[in-house]
Amino acid sequence: MLSDQQLTVTDKFGLRNEGFHSAPGSEEAEALPVPATLLINKLGKVVWMDLSADYQRRSDPSVVLAAMEAHFDITDD
Repeated sequence: MLSDQQLTVTDKFGLRNEGFHSAPGSEEAEALPVPATLLINKLGKVVWMDLSADYQRRSDPSVVLAAMEAHFDITDD
């Protein structure tokens, strides 16, 4: 999990959504990040990414688990 209030990491991955803003009026956010789940390997390389076109939807845990099993050595030890 990552909290990126300044959108620093969001911008590095090109995930800023400037076309839609739904922050409360008290917040001065210029944009919101695109909801995204990224799997990053030990070398810092993105090996899997799931982006959502709907800001209210996130990656289903079963989809993320399947991606983790496909890209990482996961055992039930």
